[in-house]
Amino acid sequence: MIIGDYIKQKFQTFGIQLSEADLLDISLGLDEEVTTDNKLKADVAIAKFVPSLLLRAQSISESGFSMSWNIQGIKDYYSWACKEYGLKDNLSNKPKVTFL
Repeated sequence: MIIGDYIKQKFQTFGIQLSEADLLDISLGLDEEVTTDNKLKADVAIAKFVPSLLLRAQSISESGFSMSWNIQGIKDYYSWACKEYGLKDNLSNKPKVTFL
C-alpha cells in the first residue's frame, strides 16, 4: 500500500474524504510504499493535519445528498495520537489553575 492510500483510509474510518490538495498539505512521499520507517512519519503527519479539518463544515446536505463525519471520533483520535507521538494537544480543554 502506498502512503497516500494509507492516509486516505485512516480518515475514511471517520467518514472523511480527503482531496488531493489535502494529501499535498499532509505531504510526505505519497507515492512511496508504507514501511515501518515511514509509517510513524505518516501517523504524525495525520495527527498534525487534524486541527485543520475541524475548521471545515462537519456535515453537508445538498440536493438530496448528505455527508457528515464523526467529529468526536476524530477529536478522540487526535488526543490519542498526540499522547502516543509526544505532540502538543491543541484541541483538548485542559483545566487551568489560576491563583489570585
